[in-house]
Amino acid sequence: MKKPKSWERLYYFFVSFYLIFTLIITIFSLHLFVDLHSFTNRSNSMNPSIDTGSITIVKKMENYKVGDIISYYAKINNKEKIITHRIIDIGGNVYVTKGDTNLGIDPIVLPRLIIGKVILIIPYLGYIVSFAKSTSGLWLTIIIPAIFIILAELFKIKKMSKNK
Repeated sequence: MKKPKSWERLYYFFVSFYLIFTLIITIFSLHLFVDLHSFTNRSNSMNPSIDTGSITIVKKMENYKVGDIISYYAKINNKEKIITHRIIDIGGNVYVTKGDTNLGIDPIVLPRLIIGKVILIIPYLGYIVSFAKSTSGLWLTIIIPAIFIILAELFKIKKMSKNK
């Protein structure tokens, strides 16, 4: 078997990277796992625990305790938003949360509004996922590389058929 040329190795590296990148974007864009959710942190309210642009993986739990970082639904300016803050107190059947860098506490959180506890933080990956989900990002990270790979494979097939 002949040794692959350097451009072939580069091409295979590019294809491998593209497939892994597409898989990562798919995993974090779609909720493929029933009890896990992923969110991109868009504020600095949890710095330094969770940097802006980080992805948080959240899992529904039976119980939560003081110190847990949770994601929950909240209404802010008549819009439903997802907030990720730390539980600082538990009173009866409600939770009191606060962002690590915020001075004030949040309105109480009812258990039915909790999405889950943060179990994993992936720093800065949220910037890439958010860009890839935008229109220009979709073209630059998914569509154009896919077209390039398809054309390269068609070229290889045409070259192989000429050699036979």
